[in-house]
Amino acid sequence: MIFKGLLVSLIMIGIMLALSIWAMGQLPAGEQFATHWDANGVANGFSGRATVLWMMPGMTIGIALLLAIVPQLDPRKRNLLRSSMAYLVIWVGTLLVLAFAHFMMVLNATGTINMADVGNGPGMIKALTIILGGFFAAIGAVMGKIRPNWFMGIRTPWTLSSDLSWDKTHRLTGWLFLATGLLSIISAFIMPPNIAMGILITGSLATLLIAVIYSWYVWKNDPVRETLVPEDTK
Repeated sequence: MIFKGLLVSLIMIGIMLALSIWAMGQLPAGEQFATHWDANGVANGFSGRATVLWMMPGMTIGIALLLAIVPQLDPRKRNLLRSSMAYLVIWVGTLLVLAFAHFMMVLNATGTINMADVGNGPGMIKALTIILGGFFAAIGAVMGKIRPNWFMGIRTPWTLSSDLSWDKTHRLTGWLFLATGLLSIISAFIMPPNIAMGILITGSLATLLIAVIYSWYVWKNDPVRETLVPEDTK
């Protein structure tokens, strides 16, 4: 699990750094470039050249290292290793989103694409919605397989103190994330990009709220309410 995650990370980071090196000579020092856009592709945040070129690769390196270390820190490491497929999906999906954001910023700064243009701006937002929707759908497909741990999944006080609450909450949340992701992808093809992105954000927030409430409900009706026992830390 860790080896595969690090291998994919190295490939992605290498591609991101190569893009930054290619773009470095094209971006004048001291100028400001767009680093954030609204759902219509209009820039509403600006930063210097260093931020455009190195922020996302730096974040990607940091997140990859953190994800490689986390399994060694979890008291329920055995359960986290049993959830290796879900862990890899989250790992790779997170890095893909960061890589896409990096490409958007760098290519816009170099003038290769124009985020405010009808073809490129909303088109890139549409692509981002599809990528995020696919990420959420992939998470939803594997979420029911995540075993109780301290770093990944829906970690409320109730899922962490009841294995029944953990299992049922993750199964329900998995279906809701899968539905949200697929609906967002379909919406991106038939609706304006800002509406499709709104569906993704609204669906995700609603799913998290439902997960919190449902985890409490299952915990409340669980007569066992199992907690961490010493053998789980071995």
